[in-house]
Amino acid sequence: MGCLQPKQHTRIVPMQTSHNDSVFTSTTDIHSLYNFGKVLGIGSFGKVVQATMKNNSTKQYAIKIIDKNNLHGKEAQLANEIYTLKKLDHPNIIKFYEVYQSELYIYICMEYCEGGELVERIAKQQINLTEHQVQRIISKILSAVIYIHEQGIVHRDIKAENILFTEQSLYSEPKLIDFGFANKFDVIHRRRKLKTFIGTPLYMPPEVIEGDYDEKCDIWSLGVLLYSLLCGSPPFVGQSKEKLFLNIRLKDVKFESKVWNTISDDAKNLLCQMLSKDPNLRPSAKKCMDHPWFQTKQNPSLLLTDRLKSAQLQQDRTIYQMLKTYRGGAKFKKEVTKVLINQMNESDLQHLKQIFSKIDVDNSGTITVDELKSALIKEGSIVTHWEIEQLIQTIVLEEDEGIQLMGEHDGAQFQETKSPRPLMIKYTDFLAACIDQRKIFTRERLWSLFKYFDTLNVGHIQKDDIKEALARHGRQISEDKINQMINEINPNHNNQISFDEFCQMMCDQGVDKTMNIKDEFKEPPSRVD
Repeated sequence: MGCLQPKQHTRIVPMQTSHNDSVFTSTTDIHSLYNFGKVLGIGSFGKVVQATMKNNSTKQYAIKIIDKNNLHGKEAQLANEIYTLKKLDHPNIIKFYEVYQSELYIYICMEYCEGGELVERIAKQQINLTEHQVQRIISKILSAVIYIHEQGIVHRDIKAENILFTEQSLYSEPKLIDFGFANKFDVIHRRRKLKTFIGTPLYMPPEVIEGDYDEKCDIWSLGVLLYSLLCGSPPFVGQSKEKLFLNIRLKDVKFESKVWNTISDDAKNLLCQMLSKDPNLRPSAKKCMDHPWFQTKQNPSLLLTDRLKSAQLQQDRTIYQMLKTYRGGAKFKKEVTKVLINQMNESDLQHLKQIFSKIDVDNSGTITVDELKSALIKEGSIVTHWEIEQLIQTIVLEEDEGIQLMGEHDGAQFQETKSPRPLMIKYTDFLAACIDQRKIFTRERLWSLFKYFDTLNVGHIQKDDIKEALARHGRQISEDKINQMINEINPNHNNQISFDEFCQMMCDQGVDKTMNIKDEFKEPPSRVD
């Protein structure tokens, strides 16, 4: 299977994953939407460039440009990665935005991380990380690992090179990247194992070398990363790959260099557990997060920074008021708001990200009913369990079909056994629900959002426009759902949404209705020849 070549007049083209699921792509000319900038990196498949949207130059993006001629039969692997990324939604996982393709290239638009790779930054700045700095980085990545494991996904290539930072500061958010080797593991039937020999040798656990493993391989890799960040070298080395693998399988982890005299016993204890040869004795990601090392008090300067950041939170609205303001509303409004979140800068969302982090007590990357109830009680909002469930249901967008990556078992594949998922708020859904609409829905943003969905540039949004815009995000929804979206906004049944109707939909709760958007932005002509 592979990437289907775009046909004339076809604006949505599927890519097939190795298990016959589809990732939908847009054939719109990406150069009509983005300005390409400097090259950030070059790889075997193509290159990555920095870019900005033509109608919003304030936010930077990273666009991976993949030459189809260089894929050499790996189209399905690429589709697997996109399919996985578009399902993941966590503050410490690289954000996938859009995917396009032309006759020659595939373009993947992703979050731009100005800070670069973890290893590069340490080398460039010639610094040694303190134990507290390492603790912060590892806890953030561990939170991402907890999240993907709860989704039934194993990364299989966690390493320093696959951690980027959003900004130059060491205190900016680290992001886990590169899900090219990711796969499903069997959450329900623990007897089924993965078999493929895959990953980076220095970070491979014994069971991957032996070809019989599960998600615990990620815990070992994260342990290798933790060890390396604390002392500056990996726990196991070898003059050849064979010698390295022998040492990984047979040698115990040691703390012999002088630097370990300055490292806490809690850190060493955690490392011994994470680097256990027996994966059954290795703790889960959640149990790792519960280890005393992560409960150690932080550096006072970091606590002061946190207090200063907390002071920037909105003082005039409680969490409950913010969530109640977002009353569900039109499904299309939710889709538009999610696009808006993707177009906003990190700084514009910082206060909401802090609120999310405070509520997410178990560091799972999601907010459960109990976590939200606890947060609301602490702020003085008295609500029942049932009311919170109803509140979350108005926030959560209708899910696409669940992730159905196939796992491996004795050379064959197995399908994930589905089980009902608990009610919870995902990261981007929380941001969309809690943005201050009166401040965010400016005239410029409303016009920009309208033009984003008016893909044919004819002055109104039609069914095909919505299909095309969602295809940019790798998604496809049914004709019935699109009809429902349009009918909620335009009951006149002319199957299109005008700019006035779009503004009314977006502004009914959060923007001063007295403002006349068309005083500043003239609506485009009703027809473009």
